[in-house]
This record gives sequence, C-alpha cells and structure tokens, in this order.
Amino acid sequence: MKSFAVLILCCLLAGSVLACSRGPVGVEETAVFVDPNAVKGGAYGDLFFSADGFDFGIYDPMQDLLDHVSSNTTFSGQSCAFDGDDIYYFFNGFEVMANVIDGTERITAITVDDDTVKTPDGLYIGMPEAELAAILDTTPDVGGIYVTVDGTAQRNVTVQDGFVRAIAYVPAG
Repeated sequence: MKSFAVLILCCLLAGSVLACSRGPVGVEETAVFVDPNAVKGGAYGDLFFSADGFDFGIYDPMQDLLDHVSSNTTFSGQSCAFDGDDIYYFFNGFEVMANVIDGTERITAITVDDDTVKTPDGLYIGMPEAELAAILDTTPDVGGIYVTVDGTAQRNVTVQDGFVRAIAYVPAG
C-alpha cells in the first residue's frame, strides 16, 4: 500500500509540474482563483474529514489540524493555483495540502492514501463500487468518478475495476 501512495504522490507532483509549465492562456501567472467568502471554516457542509476525533475541511486553518493531529512529515513546492508554495503534510493514511490565503495557511486538499482510514460517511480505499453507490445514492460522473459538492468543498471518489481507488477533497469549483 505504501508503494501505491508513493505512486499517487508522484502522479500528483508530475501533474502539478505539467500544469505549471503550461499556464492558463490570458491569465497572469500569479492569479489566485479563490472566492474570499469561501475562506470561512465549516463552509464545506457535510464534506469534512476526521482524524483522531477532530473534524476539518477545505479552507480550515492548517494550524487547527496540526494542534490536534501530528503530521509525519512535510514538504513544499511552488504552487500553480495559489501565490507561494503548496505545502504538503503527511499523516497516517491521508495527506493534506495547504496554501497561504489572506495571510493564513489553509487546507486546500485532502487525499486518502490507503485503506487504513475511512471518511466520516464510511468511504474507504478498496470499497466495492456497489457499496459506494448505495452510500452516495448516485451514479458516477465521467470516467468512473463520483463527485459530491457541498458548500466550499468537492469530493472526488475514483472507481476502477469495481473498487474505490482514490478519494480526494478539493475546493468546489
């Protein structure tokens, strides 16, 4: 499972580098596409994550999470979507990306790394698609991805060969 998590991380980093190298046409490189009204803790409705009894979600202050859950390691790299760096924090079974927005380091992505953790509504890596569809009471969007949006958050659950292979929370948009 650790090699799978490393593979996913490498793909994310490669995607970030490719996205940065192309850049959006007609948009300044330093543009930040964040609704200032969205940067309010708890505006993600039911799409939050939980670790060690602490609930958190998209745009919550990163320090609040670090005050409750210990990070194993961290690294950073230049961001394509935000001014400054993307800061990655690794925890047992999940990782969090944060960015500085309006002077505060805020959570901008949550990714489940392996089958040792579940989302608050019971989703986990390796879950059969039939079980996932019953919980979400929906069908997948394009490419076998189940997309759920609530407030400032969007959760993408990727299914491949009949099983959940990836779970990620990102800003809605």
